[in-house]
Formats: sequence, C-alpha cells, structure tokens
Amino acid sequence: MSGVYTPEDPPAERPFSLSKMYRRLKYALHAVFLLVGTGQWGKTVSLNSLAQEPIFKDRNIVLVNYHPRFVYALYPPRYRAIKWPKEIEDIVDLLEPGKDFLIIDDAVFLAGARDHSTGENRDLQKLMSIASHHELFIGVTIQNTSMLDFLMLQAQDIHVLHKEMDALSLEFERPQIKMRQATANIMLGQYRKRFPDVHPKAWTWNSSTSEMISFGMPSWWKPEMSKAFKGRMPT
Repeated sequence: MSGVYTPEDPPAERPFSLSKMYRRLKYALHAVFLLVGTGQWGKTVSLNSLAQEPIFKDRNIVLVNYHPRFVYALYPPRYRAIKWPKEIEDIVDLLEPGKDFLIIDDAVFLAGARDHSTGENRDLQKLMSIASHHELFIGVTIQNTSMLDFLMLQAQDIHVLHKEMDALSLEFERPQIKMRQATANIMLGQYRKRFPDVHPKAWTWNSSTSEMISFGMPSWWKPEMSKAFKGRMPT
C-alpha cells in the first residue's frame, strides 16, 4: 500500500487517501504525473503503484510502445499496450476517453528538449491538450527534465514526483526544477535513514504538494517489468 509520511516526532504514516496529492486528485478528471530521477530508483514501479490506487480503480492502464506479448504475459488484465501513432490525432482512436491511464515510460525515446520542433515533441505537447479534453491521466518517466521540452512542464494539473538524482545529472537539470530536485534529494536521504524498514526505492517526493509519498510495490511486480525495452528499441 502507498502512504504519505509527515515530519512529526514520533514519525507518523497516514494513508494515501489523507495526502494533499489525493485531495488534488479526488475530483480530477485528468492530470499529468512526471516522475524524474536517475535510473534504478524505482520510477517505473512507483508510477505503476500509483495507478493501482483505488482512486484509479475504474481506469484501464495503457503502456506506450511496450510489446503486447510482454504486457499480456506479465501484467494484470486491465493493462494493454499501444504503439505511438504516426499522427498524434490518431491516438484518440486507441484510447477510451474518461477510462484510460496512459503510461509513457522513459519519454526520452519519444522527444527531447533540443528537438522541441520535432513531430514527437509537438505530439507530446498536443497530448497534454488531448488529456484535458478526453479526461485522461498520463504518467511519464524521465531521468532529467532537460530531456523534455519545457512546455510539457507547464501542463495544467501536473504533479512533479522526484526520485533520487545523482550529482552529475543534477548539474544538467533545468533551473526551474533544480532546486526542487535538490530538496528532494535531501528529503529522500533523510526518510531512507528514518524509516529503514521501508524499501528505499519506495520513497517519492511530490514537489507539487511538498510531501513524501511511499509507493508500495504491487504484489504482481517482477524485476524485469522495470526493463520493458531491454534488448530492443521502444518503437
């Protein structure tokens, strides 16, 4: 289960349903979740854990550019895979308005900050608008926001969720996010020491609501599910 932790003494854990993040999402029909941080700190599993929260129980989960056989073999029935369309307008034919939670794992494969005029990055920008009009939740993982066009970070109802980021990656982080990430690194380190019984990769700092979330690993999760693109390009 996921939980939100408070800086009280003694430390206290509360259900995710009592978090500020939950209150923002309770009546939301669409939102964007951006998980940022160095690899191997659990971005993919935490995003999938978030998607398992009861608040999303009526949503099907759509994995972009995952191999269908990989999804069928390892994931629960409400998961499915789709291929990123050549024309972004066609994605509305692949998604169900008001019913889907879209996950784009390692978004650098789709677009980059230095390619803000490319079709892929324009598509991501359009997807933010599509999410609003078609009432979709979208989760994106990326190692550094400098790899994304900044317009995506200006999406409405965005939650920026931080995992640990190493010092070198932090040097290249966007100025608008660097301070948030530096704060996250400090908080994450403190909570790992303070709660040694919690898996270190579970911790996630939500800089949009200034709170620490612990995302429990789904019971069906396997290590290989964090490496869906191993041995192939996600195209």
